Amino acid sequence: MATGSFRRRGCKCPKGTKRCTCGAKWYYRYDIIDPATGKRKQKEVGGFQTLREAEEAAKRIQYELQTGTYVEPTKTTVESYLLEYVDTVLKNEVAQNTYEQRRAYILNHIAPRIGKITLTSLSPQHVQKLYSELLEQYSPGHVQNIGNLLTKALNQAVRWGLIARNPAALVKKPHKSRKNPNMKVWTIEEQKQFLTCVEQDNPFYFTLFLLALTSGMREGELLALTDDCLDLKNDRVVVKRTLVRLSRGLHIGDKPKTESSIRTIQIPKKTTQALRRWLLMRPPNSHGLIFPSPKTGEILHPNSLHKAFDKYIKMAGVPRINFHGLRHTFATTLLANNVNPKIVQEMLGHASIKTTMDTYAHVLPIMHKSAADKLEAVLF
Repeated sequence: MATGSFRRRGCKCPKGTKRCTCGAKWYYRYDIIDPATGKRKQKEVGGFQTLREAEEAAKRIQYELQTGTYVEPTKTTVESYLLEYVDTVLKNEVAQNTYEQRRAYILNHIAPRIGKITLTSLSPQHVQKLYSELLEQYSPGHVQNIGNLLTKALNQAVRWGLIARNPAALVKKPHKSRKNPNMKVWTIEEQKQFLTCVEQDNPFYFTLFLLALTSGMREGELLALTDDCLDLKNDRVVVKRTLVRLSRGLHIGDKPKTESSIRTIQIPKKTTQALRRWLLMRPPNSHGLIFPSPKTGEILHPNSLHKAFDKYIKMAGVPRINFHGLRHTFATTLLANNVNPKIVQEMLGHASIKTTMDTYAHVLPIMHKSAADKLEAVLF
């Protein structure tokens, strides 16, 4: 068991003053056994406003020493540790764009708020305050992603013996609901109206939008589609990679968003026919892209795609949705027409059926009514 003493450092009050008024801080000095040498050494923690705070810290240290959970205080800050973690650990586990995104989380969100706190001083209260401040500016989903990074990094700090426990694990992260009551999708008639308008004006965008509506592929997967991804003989498209944004620009990644995103999608014969027609007209490009930029022949920038999409929405006179709404429209159309949700999950590349059903919960009443109608037709 360690011994210890308390003192107030740098007090400038006159001798004999019973109550300190100069703001001097209290410190606790104690002895520990260095595990490397077996020798006794002295440590000190401080900066406490009152003697009572120093005594509370002493109790905690004494308890940790007795239970074997003590971690020696370090001057390493939260910011420096997190940056070291993403540069030495996370960088080897994730794609380059994910690494850059996580590093940006630290520099833009975590460091300005709790980055200067020493790692061993970080408390659940600090983490809770971080989440509360972020929620004033960002969505719960975005804050949850930041919290996931912080929790994972601090779990590693525990394994490395830098801290005794993970303070982030004691704080509930904001709930990220996948249900979106404001999700906008098109009806069958609106899809036909939109495609008819585009087909009359531009075969490039008609083929791209048709494939989006009949495959449910993500924007990045469509823009990274190359010749080796097409199996038109069997009416199939294989999703192998996706477009990623790096600090140096757009790049075709080696693999899609997740392992489940690598998939083969059966497409309608009409879509296969449109792809065959487009390939006969497609200008040559060095990447073998199915949908290269009409202007440069290089990767089509998402901003250009969005501008063209908005243009044709106005021309067709259909309700405004974003490009990702085509993926939602695809899934909603299938589910509303009684396609097995498991099939829809696999076509979308979702990791679990729960993700699919949570995202498209608004279609469930339609599916339930259809099931009831079929049951009635069979039994009565």
